[in-house]
Amino acid sequence: MKNKTTRAFTLIELLVVIAIIAILAAILFPVFAQAKVAAKKTQDLSNVKQLGTVLMLYAGDYDDRYPLTSFPSRGNNWPMQCQPYVKNWGIFRSPGDSSTLWPPAGVERPTPDTPASDPRWSYRWTSYLLNAYFSGGFNSGQYATQTVLASPANVIYLALAQDNVSPRDHFHPFYWGTPAELTSGFMQNLTWDATKNETKEVKLLAFSQGTNYAFADGHAKFGRWTQVWWRDTANGIFAGSFDPRNEGRKN
Repeated sequence: MKNKTTRAFTLIELLVVIAIIAILAAILFPVFAQAKVAAKKTQDLSNVKQLGTVLMLYAGDYDDRYPLTSFPSRGNNWPMQCQPYVKNWGIFRSPGDSSTLWPPAGVERPTPDTPASDPRWSYRWTSYLLNAYFSGGFNSGQYATQTVLASPANVIYLALAQDNVSPRDHFHPFYWGTPAELTSGFMQNLTWDATKNETKEVKLLAFSQGTNYAFADGHAKFGRWTQVWWRDTANGIFAGSFDPRNEGRKN
């Protein structure tokens, strides 16, 4: 009976196998990465849509008034005001949020009665920011109700925060642009990058060169900065799709 022998791979054969694996990895890894980003984008869009609906429910119960924000009172922040409609804090954290400002495990959230000096206010409790045009603090609440908006489907109301934005619950489009609608050197430096002509507050490239937005009528959709940022100051629009006076001239 002949002895069975095991044939070993030659060096060339091993190199060919390694080369094939490397080629497959180079092809598949970007696909896997894109699939992961797409999954996060879909989950984030679901969060944004649900929160847009919550904000509409809130307004329906409060004479069409939008919720207040954390300025000047931290206890007025909109996630706390809207919690009875959500009953789920998890929805306020986006899968596209990589911020290191979230609290450590075990730290309890502050309540509306928690003093402003409490260190828990220094943590991030929401990934999503509201458009401060609609808060009671802008121009004596000029745009604080749904009925004031001529075209709520064209105005962005909620957006994902940049990872490095200090903990708060709103963004300030009236300080964006050159010149901005309101003038404040401190706030414009905080919220606007004049060298890039873009905001420092919203995470503009969260998913595939864009991010998800909720609009003032409750619907949500994906958009790129070049689609939502524009100015028509001759017609009184300083902040494009973030401006409550936008009636759909451009979107």
